[in-house]
Amino acid sequence: MKDEEKKEKNKKPKVFLVAKIIAVVLFLVGIPLFISSFFVGGDGTFEAETTAMGLRFGGMCACIFGLSALFFGFAPNLHRTSIKTQKYIIDENKDDLKDIVDAKVDISKDAIRNVVGSVRDGIVEGTKDESEEASVKSSTDGQIFCKHCGKQIDADSKFCSYCGKEQ
Repeated sequence: MKDEEKKEKNKKPKVFLVAKIIAVVLFLVGIPLFISSFFVGGDGTFEAETTAMGLRFGGMCACIFGLSALFFGFAPNLHRTSIKTQKYIIDENKDDLKDIVDAKVDISKDAIRNVVGSVRDGIVEGTKDESEEASVKSSTDGQIFCKHCGKQIDADSKFCSYCGKEQ
């Protein structure tokens, strides 16, 4: 039962097989037309030259359409190969990708802590009077977060040592 389901799942639509057959037929018709155009009308008359050019044009069109249909016919195979290539590249670079993600997570954590600290300090400063604010600042080991850039600075600083803005 499972083998039949797997075969049915991997079964390609018939349109791709039809495209391959049409491609081969067009290509096999186009090549002889193109080649025969060089042997038609050796007398140099206008009619012979027109026929030769028509055969060349028809042969080239048949070849080009044949190659296009052939490409379309093999599209599922090309897509499958592309997916396998992408999986291979991801597997080969998995450790590097994990390192990059871990670095971004660490950077994000620090940025979030800085923002939360700045917001917390802003809320504390906006809701308490000067004496309460001084006690809160001293309770964090003499350090506060800059209201503007979020870096940790001394509590008694009037200006941020990183961005230079007034506290």
